[in-house]
This record gives sequence, structure tokens and C-alpha cells, in this order.
Amino acid sequence: MKYIITLSLVFSLTLFTTISKAQMRLMADAHRTYVSTGNIIEDSARYFHSGAKGATPGKYKIPEFELMDDSMHVFDKSGSGVKWTGRRVSNYTGTDFNYSIYYTWSDSANNWRNSLRSRIIYAGGKPDTVYYESWSTFGAGSWRANSRIMYTWNGNNIATQTRQTRGFGPNPQWTNRERQTYTYSSGNETDLIIARWSSGNWVDSFRRTTIYAGGKISDVSTFKWNGSTWGDDTKSTYAYDGSSRLLTVKRDIYTGVWEPNRIDTFIYLPSNTSAYHDTMMRISYLLGSFNNEGKFAYKRLTDGRPTELVTMSWDGSAWKQTNNQDSIDNWYYDWNVNVENINMNNDKISVYPSPANNVIHIAIDDAGVTNNKHIQYAILDMQGRVVKNWSEYSKAETTMSISELAAGNYILRVNDGTFSGVRKFTVSK
Repeated sequence: MKYIITLSLVFSLTLFTTISKAQMRLMADAHRTYVSTGNIIEDSARYFHSGAKGATPGKYKIPEFELMDDSMHVFDKSGSGVKWTGRRVSNYTGTDFNYSIYYTWSDSANNWRNSLRSRIIYAGGKPDTVYYESWSTFGAGSWRANSRIMYTWNGNNIATQTRQTRGFGPNPQWTNRERQTYTYSSGNETDLIIARWSSGNWVDSFRRTTIYAGGKISDVSTFKWNGSTWGDDTKSTYAYDGSSRLLTVKRDIYTGVWEPNRIDTFIYLPSNTSAYHDTMMRISYLLGSFNNEGKFAYKRLTDGRPTELVTMSWDGSAWKQTNNQDSIDNWYYDWNVNVENINMNNDKISVYPSPANNVIHIAIDDAGVTNNKHIQYAILDMQGRVVKNWSEYSKAETTMSISELAAGNYILRVNDGTFSGVRKFTVSK
């Protein structure tokens, strides 16, 4: 039995009502796990909304700045349906990320509650300190800082980042935990040293050196501090094809002598002219020989963005998804809808009855969609606002309640990552 996800009963999209159709961009990703019987369980889905804020991804190479979506909703599987579990809302100063608050859903109170907050303090136009905070319910409630990362910069590259944690009590103090120091050549990172705080001093712990050839990474070595010098840990060698696409990464480990550890091989289909691989296969060295370990197969859009990732494990004779170890991830992009142009693929989408009252039936006449695909549906009003949204596996016909919709004209948007279409229908009360 395959499980059907229906998100419409729990997904409130009132945050879209103030966003113009020119800004609207809805994205989603979903995660599925295999069970040993071969069935698939959809265990979570995330929906993102981005307006004009995501214009400068990669501006600063810190994870906190990459929270460039305006909002996110998270759903987890519950029984045969889903329930929402988390929501993140972000705030910006111009296009610079300011802070985001992650809320968790309370079934008992039937509302969102503060949970976590990340915020960035800037100095000289660059991120200076990132604070990680949790919500304290003591008294009237307040945000409590748990940890922070402080940055120094070498131009637009990070020179150091220092992590500190904060204690409890009436006068909590900040304590050093870890420091990362970077060295660059021609803008490329060549050396990273990680030090731990111990007995009032920074003590070296880990080092990574990177060598480049022809503008690409050729060798990466890691070392561990043995108290007086750096000791060998691992070394990885990168190989590329004539189109500068990554072919293999071979890693050895040091155990007194250098020994093979694993090889990652990147495979490109003949029709693939992009820089992004279609499959990555990993073999690991064990008991004197290399053995298959993992396989990661992608489907992508023409610009290289992934629409599906399937992970598989080797059972000794074949690649299989077993024992809750492996999974499928799906990504859905760019749900832009122009209400003046609503005819794309509408000959392949049927919505009836129209006018409808409380229920609509949806059928899709496309072989690629009907092959057990995970489909995202959205209903928009004629101003381009999302009024209903859900997700489920493809089947001959989908039935959905629209009893909450007022009388008027609406647009149904259908997207499975590769197929996209819209169809206009009418609700009459």
C-alpha cells in the first residue's frame, strides 16, 4: 500500500495575501523512505515561499546567510495523513538576511509557538556575529542566546570564525569552544585549521589543505594534531574529464601506512551536457577489496537543478532500497502563475464539474505524470494568490474538497517537477 499525503486541510497560506503575483515563487521538497517490503512512506514535506529577497545567494559563505526564503512550512507524516510541525519566517534589511524565527505547532493550544531564532549582526557591511537563540517560557517568555559565531574577514572571504556557548544562571558567561582559521590564494581556500578551547588556551585539533590545478581542486589532505606536530589523516585526489566535469574522488586513510579507503565515481548520461552528474556511485575498501556501498541517482532540470534524488544500497548482488536505509527526495520549483496566461498544458488537465460546488475531480492525461509521480497541486484566485495547496501521488483521478472556496473563478496549477500545467475552473455556491 502506498500512502497518500493531503496537505490542504492543515496548510494555511494567509502569508501570501499581501504578495503580488509578480513576486510570487512557491517551491517545495518532499522526502520519502523505503520500507523493507518495498513500499514507500512519505514522511515529510517542506514548502518555501520566496519573493524578491533571494537575489544574492552566496553573497557571504556562511550558512546563516543562505536562509534566503521568506517563509517555510514543514509537514510530517501522521497516520495516513500529515500534520504540520514547523514554520520559519525570515526578516531582511534590504536583501541582507536579518533574522529568522522557527515556530513549532502545538496541537493542544492549536497555534504556533516560538522555538528557535537565528539572527545576524553586521559590521562594515559584513556579518559580524550570528546568534542562535531558543525561546524561554519562564515568566512572560523571552529569547535566550545559546551560542554565537563571530567572524573576521579577509576581503569577502572568512578569515576566522569563533564559536562560543553561553552558560545558564543569573549571570551567564560566554565560553570559547572552537575557532576556524582560513588561508587563501587567489580567492581559493588553501588551508583550514580548527582549534579547540582547553584550559584557557586554543589547542590545534584538525587541519585541511587544498591544492588546485587549472582552477579546480586536485588534492585535499587532512591532518590531526598529535600534541607536537600535524599527523597524516586522509588524502583525496580529484580527476576530471575533458569538459572539466568531476569524474572521481579517491580517498586514502593513514593508519601508519597509506591504505585505500573509498572511491566516488560521477557518471554523466550521453545526453547530459551540463556540469552536473546524473549518478554518483561509492565503493569502499573493506577486508582487502573494494565493495559497492551506495548509489545516488539524480533527475535534473536543464539548468542542473535536481528534481529527484534516489539513494540505494548494495545487498551483495543488486542495488536495492531496503530496511528503511534509503530514500527519495523530490524538489519542485518556480510556481509562478500569471493569471492572464492560463492555457499552458490545459488540454492535458481536466477539472470537473465546472461550475463546481463542494468537490472537484482532477485527471491528468500525460504518461510521464501518471507513472507513480509525486504531484504538487495549488489553487489560486484570479489575483494570483494561493488559496489551497496539497500534494499526493499520481493516480487516475484526484478528488479534492473545495467547500471553503467562495464563488468565483480559480486556477488549478499542477507540477511534478518536469510537467507543469494550469486549468481554469469556476466555483458556484
